[in-house]
Amino acid sequence: MSRILNLFIVILELVAFAKVHKNRSFKQGLIFYTQLSNIVTLVSSVAFVILGPGYYVEVLRLLSSSMLTMTFFVTAFILVPMSGKLKELMLTGSGLYHHLIIPVISVISYLFAEDRASAIWICLPVIITLIYGIIMVYLNAREKVDGPYPFFQVKRLGGEATFIWMVMLLLAVGLLSGALSLKGSQKTEVKYVFVHGLAGWGSYDPINEFFPYWGLSGGSVIRYLNNHGYDSYAASVDPTGSAWDRACELYAQLTGTRVDYGAFHSREAGHERFGEDFSNRALLKEFDNSKVTLISHSFGGVTVRLFTEILKNGSEEERAATDEDDLSPFFKGGNGDNILAVVTLAAPTNGTTAYDLYEDESFDLKSIDIPEEYEKYSGAVSKRTRAEQDGRASWDYASYDMHIDNALEMNRKISTFDDVYYFAYPFSSVTVDENGGVYPDPSITENIFMKGAIYMSEYEGITKGGTVIDSSWQPNDGLVNVISAGAPFDAPSTDYNEDVTLKPGIWYVMPVTRGDHMSVQGGLTKRVNVKPFYLGLVGMLAKL
Repeated sequence: MSRILNLFIVILELVAFAKVHKNRSFKQGLIFYTQLSNIVTLVSSVAFVILGPGYYVEVLRLLSSSMLTMTFFVTAFILVPMSGKLKELMLTGSGLYHHLIIPVISVISYLFAEDRASAIWICLPVIITLIYGIIMVYLNAREKVDGPYPFFQVKRLGGEATFIWMVMLLLAVGLLSGALSLKGSQKTEVKYVFVHGLAGWGSYDPINEFFPYWGLSGGSVIRYLNNHGYDSYAASVDPTGSAWDRACELYAQLTGTRVDYGAFHSREAGHERFGEDFSNRALLKEFDNSKVTLISHSFGGVTVRLFTEILKNGSEEERAATDEDDLSPFFKGGNGDNILAVVTLAAPTNGTTAYDLYEDESFDLKSIDIPEEYEKYSGAVSKRTRAEQDGRASWDYASYDMHIDNALEMNRKISTFDDVYYFAYPFSSVTVDENGGVYPDPSITENIFMKGAIYMSEYEGITKGGTVIDSSWQPNDGLVNVISAGAPFDAPSTDYNEDVTLKPGIWYVMPVTRGDHMSVQGGLTKRVNVKPFYLGLVGMLAKL
């Protein structure tokens, strides 16, 4: 719908500019705020039609909608009362389009059919309007231009009156821009905290404003959900760190404290005990008094599960190694009654063969043919996910935790709590032929995953710890096996059924979703509109 509305705006703009051109040249029209606002609108709507929703397109649409609203406001409530020319300014010719129809349609589209830009851009329309106003006042003072609006005629009005007009106009455009940026009314008291996977990022990382992890090129899912009244946040934990380190960082961000990795853990792992300080910049206000749902992707799954375990039960090792007055509340346990649900998306809950198959000498990698186009892109995954060796113990990295034996061992230390709802979403991007052969589907699998996915689709073997990997492990999403992305193997679980009353303390394994590992983020080159998925997800969780 949003693309159709923007296409309609483009058509209307072309018709309106054709009418303008009959009366004056394009260059002559540049002194008019109306023409500038509609030029910005034409550019933003063309960008939206061609590129779809995205960070910079959203910013352009906020700018154009704010300037158009200002155009309508000034025309209807200042120029028409001053001149009495309602018909000429708003009901006929180009004015009908530029002053009335296009502003109304553009604002309706922006408010009800599009994702709104980040609130940090509210000031942009004010800055553009200020620059325009200063230029017009200067040109009027030098008698290069007469108007084109009465409030810029500084020689007639005088400096003080012109200044007052400028301040009032800037306040008006600021208020209009702010009104367009307001998010929807809160639909639930639940806070939705999103935790990224391996090599990921969140709201504390500058890249997230321009290329959001949750949504990628399709626009921010977090902002989309906030606009729809679901209070959502994106954490930023160590891209390649262990589940323990990431859980400690998540706690510090949620509570607005300094990261404490624990005296025992930091000594054993060989790194500093304390990390970044999130005082006065907590992800949530009053975490302890908020009902929280944790939504995780990939390695974020074990991160939020371990976080919940420590929050509720603490850590025996840390309690034994640390004086009571020096022990973080995180490691004391006895908290976490506010955790409503845990959701894992394409998570290697039971490990992934993407790591183990390379260490199994019985698996002949060289016998498997990898097309050249997939070979050259495969390095992108290893480059992004390879941890920088910085002196930590070899087991203090995500790559260690995702090995199947290590993941299964960790599962034995993480509880399934009776007061928490659990949901697991597996993804698959493979096809299965009539003979049972498994092969990744290149139409939905990113090229960077294809090489690894081909290996995973053929791998059978035994891990170093003796776990048997049979053909049931072969279906995958390019990075995680479908069988692993369900519930922890030793946890109570059942297949999800929408007709059954949901209960806490049980893992609900959702139907396998068709898509590769990045599809739930919005895809990289295989773009997916994931916003309806997340809106449906939080809507289901809100009912809990």
